Amino acid sequence: MRDFRIIEHTADVGIRAWGASLEETFEAATQGLATILGGWRPGPGDEHPVTIEPGDLGAQLVDWLSEVIYLQESLDSVVAGAHVERVSDEGTTGSVTLMPRGREVLEGTAVKAITYHQLRVEPTHEGWVAEVYVDV
Repeated sequence: MRDFRIIEHTADVGIRAWGASLEETFEAATQGLATILGGWRPGPGDEHPVTIEPGDLGAQLVDWLSEVIYLQESLDSVVAGAHVERVSDEGTTGSVTLMPRGREVLEGTAVKAITYHQLRVEPTHEGWVAEVYVDV
């Protein structure tokens, strides 16, 4: 059930992600972000643990996606996968799988930051939905 959709916006780009659980929803949002960045390449790679401090669900999603950007840029890599183990009032834990970018030119959009503009993480009758916008 996990999936995402890119949302066009006047000055930014958004991601609407959904899943049966919060964890699936965060994973879908990660795939959406990596797609915007031009760096989604599912496959093997090196896992990098990610731990996000407690906070409201929206803040945890912003922090999670911000960490994905940091890891991808600082390690000159592409995102090969994401596994979110737990999202709760106590924080978020999981890992992002990265592989070296190599000589590949990323044909995505540079993302300056994850924003709180129109941020939402809400339960639905089928699971969860999140909407987050990135500053490009």
